[in-house]
Amino acid sequence: MSGDGSTLVYARSAQSHPPTLLACKVDGSAERIIETFNKRLLTSLQMGEARSVAVKGFGGHTVQMWIVSPPGYSATTKKKWPLMQVIHGGPHTCWNDTWHWRWNMQMFAAAGYVVAAVNYHGSSGFGQKFLSSINGDWGRRELADVEAGTDYMLATGTIDPHRMVATGGSYGGYMVAYMNGHVAAKRYQAYVCHAGCYDWVSMMGSDGYFWFGHELGAFHWDDEARVLKQSPHHYAQNFATPTLVVHGEQDYRVPYYQGLAYYNTLRARNVPSRLVFFPDENHWILKPQNSRLWYREFTNWCDRFTSNSVRIPKAARSLT
Repeated sequence: MSGDGSTLVYARSAQSHPPTLLACKVDGSAERIIETFNKRLLTSLQMGEARSVAVKGFGGHTVQMWIVSPPGYSATTKKKWPLMQVIHGGPHTCWNDTWHWRWNMQMFAAAGYVVAAVNYHGSSGFGQKFLSSINGDWGRRELADVEAGTDYMLATGTIDPHRMVATGGSYGGYMVAYMNGHVAAKRYQAYVCHAGCYDWVSMMGSDGYFWFGHELGAFHWDDEARVLKQSPHHYAQNFATPTLVVHGEQDYRVPYYQGLAYYNTLRARNVPSRLVFFPDENHWILKPQNSRLWYREFTNWCDRFTSNSVRIPKAARSLT
């Protein structure tokens, strides 16, 4: 607030633009943009359309999902588009209409994918009952919601069912590992698991170990069967979908050995896999050149298994 109390200054972002500084009177009127730092860059780029839809998820409950379309996308042509599910972490966070630097849906859309992002059971912003509904039973409701989102997209008639991938980080990484053990092979052509929780027993090495007993319903020494039921590593015999595993060595929230154990298991099972390891990063890939490498490895892996033939407008292509 300004010194005389008459003006508010604030930042606002959306899935279509990074944070912008605005100002208005204290009553909310006379809103105006007060900076143009990114104007030249943004006017040279073509952004994909972002919209919100409601999907019937687990138990017939309504869940919210964001869809970001690639630049040049048209639902009226006969062309079928590849789908990318992007699964958020937490699990008690959510996808908002905000600009995300590390999981930027415009970057994924610019690579030619229709992006779907489900606010599954356990997400914040939809009431305490919805948020707490997964406690003691991780994976099952969330998977049903993600699958409902994929089915919703397939029903539009615009998605190629043979060119679908699922991706996620942290708890989202847990979810794609869990999906690898529960979803039929070839439903998705590839997964990307970034900093994913793989084994809830060895996750006791995490800096967040103290809340696992509450979230999983028990510690493994009190109810091993219950914990194993929620742990992706317990379903390794079903792993069949190619997976890119990404991890930072300085990650203490999901220790790096979780990624190594998942990758080694995939290799032992002869499942196509690739490991991208950042010795100088933590739970998030923050350094600019590392971020560029992360996005390149991410999209290259997905493209490898979807034979992406979508031609992206030149203006959008510069995003990647």
